[in-house]
Amino acid sequence: MVVSLTAQAAALVDSGPRNGIPTAAMERVVDVLTAVAQHLDHLQYTTLRYPDGGWLTVRVVEKPAQQGSEPVTHLWIPAFGHLEDAQTTLAELHNQAPDLEAAPFGVLELLFLGLGLSRADGIVFYDQAGDRQQGKTVACQPLAEQVNQAIQGSAPPPNSVA
Repeated sequence: MVVSLTAQAAALVDSGPRNGIPTAAMERVVDVLTAVAQHLDHLQYTTLRYPDGGWLTVRVVEKPAQQGSEPVTHLWIPAFGHLEDAQTTLAELHNQAPDLEAAPFGVLELLFLGLGLSRADGIVFYDQAGDRQQGKTVACQPLAEQVNQAIQGSAPPPNSVA
């Protein structure tokens, strides 16, 4: 069942104290995440995860800006706005990763989980059905910095979606 942003925000704020996060701080976190989510097209996304909770990541190699420089590699977690795209990817990867599973998340929960990512640069949100090439990226470190600024009370307007 797809839940509205308002309901997702309320659930996250309610979960804050159970997770050791004061309600006032969690409200500021949710404000930042909601502002980012409003630039995305879906309320729910499906990721691919392993039974141990690990995320499927895709490696993106950027060509070096200057000749002779090393290419820059980024790891992204793909999040699919359309279940069919997640299922197609799952089927394509079945031989290499037979234990991968589709895992749906509300967009705010997924962004919140992204704050704790250490092995991935961020999440790439695939909003258009059938297009698993062009997505909107949310980098974890800038998002975490925006959240920290919001908690400290000096947040600039969020703009983490590329």
